[in-house]
Amino acid sequence: SIDEYERLLEKVNMVLPILSHHPPVVDVSEPVVWHTDLHLGNIFVSPNESRIIEGIIDWQSSQACSLFIQARFPEFLTPPKSYAFGPDFPGLPDGFDDLSPEQQKQATNEKELATNSKYYEMSSLAYNQHVYNAMKLDRRLWEPFTYCQLFSQGSLVPLRECLIRLSEDWSLLGLPGSCPFLMTKRERQKHDSQKLEYDDMCYSWDLLKNQLSADYSGWVPNDRWEATEKANKELYNMFIETMREELTPEAAAKKWPFPPQHA
Repeated sequence: SIDEYERLLEKVNMVLPILSHHPPVVDVSEPVVWHTDLHLGNIFVSPNESRIIEGIIDWQSSQACSLFIQARFPEFLTPPKSYAFGPDFPGLPDGFDDLSPEQQKQATNEKELATNSKYYEMSSLAYNQHVYNAMKLDRRLWEPFTYCQLFSQGSLVPLRECLIRLSEDWSLLGLPGSCPFLMTKRERQKHDSQKLEYDDMCYSWDLLKNQLSADYSGWVPNDRWEATEKANKELYNMFIETMREELTPEAAAKKWPFPPQHA
């Protein structure tokens, strides 16, 4: 609700001035211009030499903003959730041979994705250490700046979650004094129930994105569009049928990230 969003923003307004003066944040806060939607469809390379970038398009979402808010992996190098910064190279999980073929495929894909992300991380460390430092900034310190701007996938849960984590870890983060707000027991209980639903939604989004080999906006290369559109319709119809006993088709459709035009 708007009232709930307003209450959360009041809490954000209490902590942002404190975070803005915190030395780890100040060290990576200079303004920069950053392309925040850098997927493969926005990068033009030479037809004769793929290592030569000839142009980058889709700059409309770019802005001059603090480095710690801007710095990120390019869309096509976004690491998996299990990714860890540092010198350790990604590997396959323990007990890989005991996993099912589907689980082995997923683990292999995640290792490949994490490896590509690790090359980008190490390149940043070698050639652009300030960006590397910004990307390593503890997320509890930068999340309040970003989650208060837009609803993440239409939910207030991420904003409330980052405020709860910040209040719990205030001293551990080296912040001065004590957290200027409190989360009531009722707020935490409501949040716990909503977070379960939100996490399920995010899991479904990630699963579908991986199944379709698409980014979060649904973009795929032209040569895979027809096959991806067909697969999306099949998965969508299967989802609607599976959820029929719990949700109306209209309500279930609202939970699908990429509703096909003609399901």
